[in-house]
Amino acid sequence: MTSAIRRPASLSRRSGLTSLTLRLAGAGGMFLSHIVLARALGVEAFGEYSLAVAWLQILTVVGKLGLDNTSLRYVSEYVTRGEVGKLRGFLAESVRASLLASLGVTGLGVVTVFVCWPRLGDHAAWCLIVALTAVPIVALRQIREASLRGVGRLLESQIGTAIWPLVLSILAGTAWFSLGASFTSPVAMLLHLVSLGSVLLLVCRYQCRLPNSGDQSFARDECFSVWQSTAMAFLFAEVLIAVKARACIGLAGMLLDRPSVGLYGAMEKFADVSLLLSQSLGIVIAPQFASLYAAGRFAEMRKLMRQGQLLGLGFTLPVALAVGFLGDYVFALLGPGYRDGWSVLIALLVSACIAAFSGPAAYVLQMTGRERTILAITAACAATNILFSLLLMKRFGILGLGLAQIATSLVWTAGVRGALCWHPAWQTATADEQNAAQEVTA
Repeated sequence: MTSAIRRPASLSRRSGLTSLTLRLAGAGGMFLSHIVLARALGVEAFGEYSLAVAWLQILTVVGKLGLDNTSLRYVSEYVTRGEVGKLRGFLAESVRASLLASLGVTGLGVVTVFVCWPRLGDHAAWCLIVALTAVPIVALRQIREASLRGVGRLLESQIGTAIWPLVLSILAGTAWFSLGASFTSPVAMLLHLVSLGSVLLLVCRYQCRLPNSGDQSFARDECFSVWQSTAMAFLFAEVLIAVKARACIGLAGMLLDRPSVGLYGAMEKFADVSLLLSQSLGIVIAPQFASLYAAGRFAEMRKLMRQGQLLGLGFTLPVALAVGFLGDYVFALLGPGYRDGWSVLIALLVSACIAAFSGPAAYVLQMTGRERTILAITAACAATNILFSLLLMKRFGILGLGLAQIATSLVWTAGVRGALCWHPAWQTATADEQNAAQEVTA
């Protein structure tokens, strides 16, 4: 007999406040680190650093094999149903598979960098080498954090996100003060690696809070086939999401000069501040969607979705306006050479506001077995981003990349919201609400 754990039906104030506080701390640290790195490196070297970070993020997606989102779904379900054996089996298998994949990605990436070394140049090549060594670290940390969120340990799952940017800020500021002109992009990437590694050690100390009772046996072969099928769908979707989000940096690196990469990368980081709360809410409520769906509580899913959308919009729009109006102060902090990114910053802020209208709809689809739907929508977004970037970059330069992001956000918002309207659980919840309203009226 399994013992289910009932999750809250709506956003709890405590969990929401905890998530937002940690995300604010992390965003503050990231903001500070980017200011220090932008001023210390200059536009061109910051472009090398940004390009390496972009590749780190893309390759980490491959190294995770989609197991972080799979963790959110299956860990939440197993905890709800009290299936301890499946839970522990999944945690062990996910770590082992991700470690092997990450090491493989790192090895292939290092070989590729050595082949392309003359074209890249010493600084850019060393930046990429250091970034590649960070792939297993980031992949394992994110899978572990997703598992912690799945069992409801929100604080432990986000402490790393809050700490590592602060560690990077301190290390970067110290190195800049000590090295002066010798502070280069490979040094910055090495500090990035050190900060990520220190946080992984911290996250690994936390243990998942497992139920003390329940069925601890499971058919490994049968469960693994289910996990693998879901993970592959998540993997393809995440790869496309990474391409959608990072194609602009990659295209700028190939078709424009490195100062343009640095300029766009800096503007992108500051525009991301407006999405802070939306991302925090997703971290809080994604496991709840999986749990509510498993329990058949569809009306509560709809309520949770509305709450997430309203809170996300209520934060994104004002923050985007504030960042836009305070742009001159941001450029003063960054130093000379970044003022030319003003138009790009505005375009990216508009894109963030459009994306905020989708709310947590993507998490609903991901956590309820609609991975193929997300995959199709993301593929359309990635194609839109690349196509519009190539078309608009020739005429408008890096501003064209910002305009391409606006077009991509429109496709994303329309896609996930449209798919949600046709979701069976959504239609059932709507019918139940209408029946309840008729009963009250009668």
